[in-house]
Amino acid sequence: MANNSRAINRVFTRGVLNDLLQSGSNEVFDYIVQRYVDDPESKTHGEIISEIYAHLGKEQRNEYYYMNTLLNKLLIGIHSVNTTTALTQVRIENHIADFVTINGEGRVYEIKSDLDKFDKLCDQLRDYYKAFSKVSVLSTLHEYEKVSRLLEQLGDMGEAVGIYLMNDCDIYFNRDNRREPKEYNAYLNHGSIFKLLRKREYENVLLVHYREIPRVAPVFHYRACFEWFEEIPLLTAQKLTLKELKKRNRITKTDFENIQNEIKSIVYFSTLSRKLPDIEQLLQSVYRG
Repeated sequence: MANNSRAINRVFTRGVLNDLLQSGSNEVFDYIVQRYVDDPESKTHGEIISEIYAHLGKEQRNEYYYMNTLLNKLLIGIHSVNTTTALTQVRIENHIADFVTINGEGRVYEIKSDLDKFDKLCDQLRDYYKAFSKVSVLSTLHEYEKVSRLLEQLGDMGEAVGIYLMNDCDIYFNRDNRREPKEYNAYLNHGSIFKLLRKREYENVLLVHYREIPRVAPVFHYRACFEWFEEIPLLTAQKLTLKELKKRNRITKTDFENIQNEIKSIVYFSTLSRKLPDIEQLLQSVYRG
């Protein structure tokens, strides 16, 4: 295994967890266990995952660590799984949003971890504002000045961007030098919003607004649906779109709260939520190497 940092980043992925569920082993996981965990054969998989995650948090916090911390913070500490849907890896024009929440309104969070570069940040934010009205940057405490300088280059748009910062153990919300996002709609357009939707979703939007969908040949269906969508007032179209997106990633509050904190993002953003009893059994089982 060539690179320790890359390997430990790969531990917290759907593929690794799925391998552990199916066969009880995974090459990356076993390597990291031997590298970072003392006396692993005396510990459960859950205890080992907690130790690896703690090391990740102290030494090399990656995008997963930030996203998982944000998910725990928002869906346990601030909002509720019953009222808020979180999405990840959402393509918005030429960029992919790290983290999106839908709770009456849509919010995009661009994560800049200790391992990330900032050279594309301005272009990313411009694209996000084409479909969403509230956008924030989540970064580390020591990157605050860098983030602020970049946002100053964006004028009014930059002033609307929220800033949340993480110290050694938590994310700051609503404190000095941190700020909530402001609504900004200057870049919003129907095309970017429409592209967020799957076929059944944009048909549902049209059914809600028009009580029907276009009756055209299948080859013309997408174009006809978009033309109808363009006729909906922009903010109404956005609101209806958010209602459809909110239907994704359905998981009960009880199930979510019962997932071990370190792997909440893996389970929440994948189909593995269907295997919660198997996951619980795995976490309680002793590691055999």
